[in-house]
Amino acid sequence: MAVATRWDTATRWATEPLCSLWVAFAHPELLEVAELDGALVAQTAETSPYAIFDAMRLASVDDVRRVGVLGTLPEHVALGRKAGAGAVVAIGGAAAAPALLRADPDATVGAEGFADLYRERYGSSRLLRPLVLLNPGPALTTERVKRAAVSVDVCHREPEWTELERRVRAKLREVAGVPADWRVALLAGSGTVAVESAVRAAVRPGRRLLVVENGVYGERIARMAERAGIDWDSLRCPWTEPCHPDRVRERLAAPVYDAVAVVHHETTTGLLNPVATIAEAARAAGALTLVDAVSSFGAEELEVAGLDLVACSANKCLHGLPGASFVLCSPAAAERAAEVEPGSLYLDLHGYLRVEETGSPPFTPPVPALLALDAALDELLAEGAAARRSRYTARAAVLDEELDALGLRQLIPEEDRSRSIRSVRLPDGVPFSRLHDRLKAAGYVVYAGQGPLSREIFRVSCMGALELDALRGFAAELRRELAAG
Repeated sequence: MAVATRWDTATRWATEPLCSLWVAFAHPELLEVAELDGALVAQTAETSPYAIFDAMRLASVDDVRRVGVLGTLPEHVALGRKAGAGAVVAIGGAAAAPALLRADPDATVGAEGFADLYRERYGSSRLLRPLVLLNPGPALTTERVKRAAVSVDVCHREPEWTELERRVRAKLREVAGVPADWRVALLAGSGTVAVESAVRAAVRPGRRLLVVENGVYGERIARMAERAGIDWDSLRCPWTEPCHPDRVRERLAAPVYDAVAVVHHETTTGLLNPVATIAEAARAAGALTLVDAVSSFGAEELEVAGLDLVACSANKCLHGLPGASFVLCSPAAAERAAEVEPGSLYLDLHGYLRVEETGSPPFTPPVPALLALDAALDELLAEGAAARRSRYTARAAVLDEELDALGLRQLIPEEDRSRSIRSVRLPDGVPFSRLHDRLKAAGYVVYAGQGPLSREIFRVSCMGALELDALRGFAAELRRELAAG
């Protein structure tokens, strides 16, 4: 239910309570707060899941996930669970709580606390609600991916976990289009963890790292190198222009560099860097290429086989859940990782690469996020990588069309834009905070600019499980807000 992929779901969740119908096995008087909020209320004494479905039929509610159940006994909780109700609340004091909790309600509360619980979790003004996320990650995920994350508890020292990791690695290689001799390190943490572990494994003592910087994330790589004690040099470029490979070639003329680090898709602005030709320059100079593909893998054209270390996230354009990341390593990169003395226990890339041989992760892995990634990769492979990119192209075209129609100027030239982010100049006299809050009230979340651009632009992303009409719905809300001044 919590998938705001369309404009109508965004509008509903922005204005309506979580449950359109509440069925009370007890204490119907407590549901006055729900009635005042626009929900329907039904009372029943029948102890059968069919009582819930009968109430739905009479109220013309056709989705049991839009139904809340209120009861005082473990049997009431069990009935709500069996029916698949979207919310199951048990009313009971401290003495009754242990038995009620064993029945697994969503919440247990005393009668005096229900009204506050309702307003906090289920009411039309509740804080935590599904929204159309137009920020560049976390991205929207499908119900299938969410279900996979909570499907089972797994011990990471057992063979079933080893099989799951093997399966995920094989699917990642397939998506990346690389052969079996490429290694895959699965890590717990955001894409930043993947990037930093790759940085620490890329450079040998006495050698240097060349960092391409044309946005916040390139600058972050430089800070990673600095904190790791790695000698590095910056190749700074304007934030609105891709780095020209000739500049990389010029810098690599000095034979001191072990690797070149570059961000493929600078999330700061939605700018794409030409990583393929930068990698050619690096290879000619005998250097590895380290690519931050955190916000591009799965949506952009990326010849992974021509690179060496490619850091990615399970979320964003793969449509998995946050909390898992990975590094794709060429044979040369895996050899480099084994050669470099690790400067961190947790960020030791070589240690994670060895898991393919040992079958035993060095630390507790992000179990739910990897279960979700497995399901998300199935979705991507069923759709096809080319079709996924085409879908992103169509989304970007809708955004461009709608932004142009609104007369809003974009920061990045059309030929250098990604398929997933648009940096839009704020209209004169419109502060981002006001625009953000009004759009969020309508069901849409957009992102601020970063660094020196924070007062100049806002960002709109089309990552994740998102339908085209959600983008048109967003444009309609944006048009209304701008017209309102």
